[in-house]
Amino acid sequence: MGGMAGGSDASTDRFTLTYYDPPEELDRHVLTLFHFEWSEADIADRHPGALGQLFMNLRGKGRICFDDRDDHVTEGAYLFSGFSRAAPLEMKGPWHAIGASLTALGWAALTKSPTDRHVDRIFPASNLLGEDVDRMADEVGDQYRAGAINGSEACAALIDWIAPRLKAIPAAHEKLIESTISWLSTSLNPDVEALFDMLGYSRRQCERLVARYFGFAPAALARKYRAIRAANLLSRRDLSDEGEAEIANAFYDQPHMIREIRRFCGHTPTRLGGDGGPLFQTLLRMRNLDRLKHFRLIGEGQDPA
Repeated sequence: MGGMAGGSDASTDRFTLTYYDPPEELDRHVLTLFHFEWSEADIADRHPGALGQLFMNLRGKGRICFDDRDDHVTEGAYLFSGFSRAAPLEMKGPWHAIGASLTALGWAALTKSPTDRHVDRIFPASNLLGEDVDRMADEVGDQYRAGAINGSEACAALIDWIAPRLKAIPAAHEKLIESTISWLSTSLNPDVEALFDMLGYSRRQCERLVARYFGFAPAALARKYRAIRAANLLSRRDLSDEGEAEIANAFYDQPHMIREIRRFCGHTPTRLGGDGGPLFQTLLRMRNLDRLKHFRLIGEGQDPA
């Protein structure tokens, strides 16, 4: 079994995190693959849940805490479509996982299920993908835990499983997804009315279709990504004065910005005098968001801090 080419290291002194590029023919569906290892026995952090994932928990168990319940994770394959706010997590390590971060198109093509039905949930992937995903996860997990394959090879097995299961979605809806991503890239505070004009549907249809593919209606989607992108940018050491000014202009004032970032990311970046767990701080850099073709962050082309 071959591994993935071109790994990118995002490790810290607490855990290792390696990203892999998907095959070129899948880069509109899968933003990145990753292999994650955290060796500590007791782990507590938060996850912003910005983008949907199919992931395989290879070692460790724990829970992710939402407002009304806890979702428990053991060894196996899981899905989430995104979170409306950062979710605290507690894991008993060592914790190892691999996964694929999915675009809105990728989620729709793989699961054939509306994204907004699954917001703020982590659930067994077999609920949407059938028992075959469990058989694959069991086989890959057993090989990984036995030392027969490494994280790169496990990611290769995952993408090989995903590729033939991606189905076409209506061409008009694919265009809607691309247009919505392009709209999100126009500024930190994109004009919702401009999106309605761009999509060419009635206002009610726009609200319904954007929620179907992105999990949130346009105004809520813009608010979420404003906070995540602002936190991403504020975590960079090389943020320009122009970038800082654009962030400041996107919020009513700094207390409002801090509240929004704390809601959607769980903590405020250290640049604002906040704190955050190591996983949170790493995910703020959001390499997978940088890979979106039309999702242009301020300072794109520069390496994140």
